[in-house]
Amino acid sequence: MQVGWGATSDFRENWAWDQAAETYALDEAMAEKLRQANPQAFSNVLKRMLEASGRGMWDASPEVLDRLRALYSEMDDQLEGVKA
Repeated sequence: MQVGWGATSDFRENWAWDQAAETYALDEAMAEKLRQANPQAFSNVLKRMLEASGRGMWDASPEVLDRLRALYSEMDDQLEGVKA
């Protein structure tokens, strides 16, 4: 995804990450579709977004980061078979 591209080209445009987050993670219908179709891939998308923020490639809002962390935690539990 964008992490490798951003790391090698020093791409740090927030709009690209914001749009990816809005489209693939924060849109509830799309997130559920991805979660059902390929939970591992959806988890990887979330992880890469959090990684981009952590590496300074994306200046995400605290609210977006909180939501991504919550989704990632839910996906980790789902993939590990943890019941809430």
